[in-house]
Amino acid sequence: MNARIEGVIEMAKSWPTEDQAELLDALFGLVSPTSGELETQWINECEDRCAAIDSGDMPLIAADLVMAKYRR
Repeated sequence: MNARIEGVIEMAKSWPTEDQAELLDALFGLVSPTSGELETQWINECEDRCAAIDSGDMPLIAADLVMAKYRR
């Protein structure tokens, strides 16, 4: 691990939990889509899945059958 990263981690260990969480949130924001982008992606995914169900391209399976499969 990079010495700068190790230094930040060691420094953050002495911080209050709230500050650690804020740092984590800020770092996560650097590598993940913004909430607006993520929401748009989920809306598009839901619309695509609904269209596939409506067209018959995505068959539906009863929940009790799915659960039975994974209880085995």
